Amino acid sequence: MLTTIDRPASDEMAFRDSSVAALDQALEGLASVVAALSPDKYAARLFPAASGSIGEHVRHCLDHVSALVSADPSSCLSYEHRERGTAIETDPVQALRCLQLLRLKIAVGRWSTRLDEPICVISTVAPGGVMLSGMSTLARELAFVLNHTIHHQAIIGLLATLLGCAVPDGFGFAPSTPRQASSH
Repeated sequence: MLTTIDRPASDEMAFRDSSVAALDQALEGLASVVAALSPDKYAARLFPAASGSIGEHVRHCLDHVSALVSADPSSCLSYEHRERGTAIETDPVQALRCLQLLRLKIAVGRWSTRLDEPICVISTVAPGGVMLSGMSTLARELAFVLNHTIHHQAIIGLLATLLGCAVPDGFGFAPSTPRQASSH
């Protein structure tokens, strides 16, 4: 379990700062790819039966980041309140505006609180709306959103490459992947 409870305050701040910086860097990488795409390529659905467009994946990532930065400790966090069909899915300029706003919220947001702060998370776990709720921490949810973003970056990178667009080195790779790959 990811925890910061036993860390000295200075370690807690360094851990928090590096964790928040990692999410910001992931969003910065996402913005660099979005900025390089034409609206046609951004909205192209190469595999309609298997995957969405780059824009749909970007919107999905931003919905998760938005849910986290807007989470209210007095209620349950849900990543399932998504607005499909928005301009973010089809217009890279709108996506870049949203990315910029979320990066600003991350920079000045609630991250002054401890990352071991408890937070309730609720998810739909079965057809028919069966819900499951449980306790988590801000650190765990930050790690989830970061890993979720990287996972979708990998899909976005594949789609961009198939459309003939370059992606930055390491885009869509988990932080541990390059170390594991170089050790073999």
